[in-house]
Amino acid sequence: MKKFKSLFFKWIFLNLIFLILMSVLRFIFFKYYGKGINFDGFGLDIVRAFFLGVRYDLAVLAYLNMPATLAFVTLLFSNKEGFYNKISRYIAFYYTIVVGSLFVLLGIDFCYYSYFQNHLNIMVFGLFEDDTSALISTLAENYNMFLVIGSFILSYVLTFVVSKFILKFKYKNISENKKMVSVSKILIAVLMITVNFIAARGSFGIFPLGMDDAQVSLNTFLNKVAINGVYTLQEAIEVKSKQKDFDYAAKTGYKGNMRRAFADYLNLDINQIPERPEQSLINYTRRNEKIENIKPNVIFIMVESFGSGLIRYNSKIFNILGEMKKHLDEDIVFYNFLPAHVGTIGSLEGAMTNVTRCSNSWYIAQSKYAYKKYDFAGPVPYKKNNYETIFIYGGNTGWRNIGNFMPSLEFDNVLGEASMSNSYLRNQWGVYDEDLFRYLFEILSKENKRKFIYVMTTTTHPPYSLPKNYKVMPIKIPKELEQNIVNESLAQKRLAVYQYSNEMLGRFITKIKNSKYANNTIIAVTGDHNFMDCLSYPTERLLDALSVPFYLYIPKDIKPLNIDVSVFGSHLDIMPTLYDISLSNSEYMTMWQSLISDKAKNNIISMDNGVIMSNKGVVEYNFLVKIFHALFGIKINIENFFLIPVRFGLMT
Repeated sequence: MKKFKSLFFKWIFLNLIFLILMSVLRFIFFKYYGKGINFDGFGLDIVRAFFLGVRYDLAVLAYLNMPATLAFVTLLFSNKEGFYNKISRYIAFYYTIVVGSLFVLLGIDFCYYSYFQNHLNIMVFGLFEDDTSALISTLAENYNMFLVIGSFILSYVLTFVVSKFILKFKYKNISENKKMVSVSKILIAVLMITVNFIAARGSFGIFPLGMDDAQVSLNTFLNKVAINGVYTLQEAIEVKSKQKDFDYAAKTGYKGNMRRAFADYLNLDINQIPERPEQSLINYTRRNEKIENIKPNVIFIMVESFGSGLIRYNSKIFNILGEMKKHLDEDIVFYNFLPAHVGTIGSLEGAMTNVTRCSNSWYIAQSKYAYKKYDFAGPVPYKKNNYETIFIYGGNTGWRNIGNFMPSLEFDNVLGEASMSNSYLRNQWGVYDEDLFRYLFEILSKENKRKFIYVMTTTTHPPYSLPKNYKVMPIKIPKELEQNIVNESLAQKRLAVYQYSNEMLGRFITKIKNSKYANNTIIAVTGDHNFMDCLSYPTERLLDALSVPFYLYIPKDIKPLNIDVSVFGSHLDIMPTLYDISLSNSEYMTMWQSLISDKAKNNIISMDNGVIMSNKGVVEYNFLVKIFHALFGIKINIENFFLIPVRFGLMT
């Protein structure tokens, strides 16, 4: 029994080292990404976050320790010479593989957070669903891959060395009490298995430790400090495995009764819902003779990573807007505005389908639904009004299957970099913005019929490269922003590309305003998602962390008066707004509404990441919904959430 106790305590000590190292990584995560966040008043929450983090880490280690626990139970009933030496070596090799991989995964999660401001989640599968070669090339350009790979190898080497050193055991034929009661050994074995099981559950309660338990604070960052990437990746894998056959109608209680779903959504009697319930979403634009006379072109540009959070800091010495600044000052801009999704493809789809994206659902473009025709698709009203509809992507139209999907949305032409001149400068993701906008102007200039053009840029995507002929204007990071920078070298590179993109966009709009198209072309601009990678946003600036601007240039002859730009909106409101200002007496179908309508003042905007915003405030609601449902079994009116005292701050 002595040799068993000797090896057993070494095993416990080794796992304690692993647990401490995981806590050290959590502390590094807290210090690195928490830079600039005010934690005044959250001292107890910080303690809770780290304590809960230990529970999460311990649960992960307990799962990894299950084979080792069984090995020790086997040792408990064995007195064979040399068996202990073999087991100690095998356990050291086992830990090298599984614990080494664990630390590699935590390292990947650390880097992943720098871009997505979140732990590993379902978007990680984009590595395989996106342009994989371009992504790998991007990683190779942005990071020292020799250092990264070397660090991963070092994780395995150090795990092996530490495990072998601590677990080393030399059998010395220690005298054993052979009369030891076998019942005692059985009790010890049962105790070991029970403790391992409880540690893996992470809880003594009815339910095991799960994702929902990470809500330890009203400070959203501290909730992310508590959880680890293993848990979030596990959830992502579960969600991904269920996506294919997930029935949202059944999940929400409307299977076989979609008329009731529409009646509840529209707050109407079910008898007012037609047999084809989607027809209840039909709207009409007002009759407008000026629009009928001008018949404006409509250009809708979605700019990669054009977030709102940085715009307030623009100055002569921190010039990140370039030529675009004067247009933001002159024209209409909605800043209380959210994307349809936190990723490019989700936003690209959401803005053009006029349908809310279901949480954790498949991207339509990469599903069997990519080839269907949709009456509610964004270009449909323009097609009915004899517009030529064109989609232009700065990269390869094979990306996310958009080359096949966009024609299903009634685009007459889908154009990518392959359609553009070979003289255009390119990086891994496509042509640079200056050439993309040059190509856009050429397409607009083809005088066959009026046009609706939807454009997606690529330059502001990693690896953040610039044409050699572009001279970067001053970008001296202001002190009030400097505290939120988590990677200064990457930030300078990132900000330079952000500036370039805004400069080229601004030049294009200036060109339109100085041309014959100034009086007959509407320009709408937004971002696919916020500026990511190198900024940490305090909890009270949740809007800045997520928002994108929605810019509108409208020729003065058809420009509505007294537009309220303080209303809240999202990508889903863009097409209804464009219909309202460009089409006369036209039918369209949408779940959302024009931002220039009076109804927009009461907008409540929800994102599928569990955030709701309105002019009353903002709240993260996923965990609240689950808590109220679990405790009381009732549905919650989301408007009531704004009555809950939160520290997210009110929007002004």
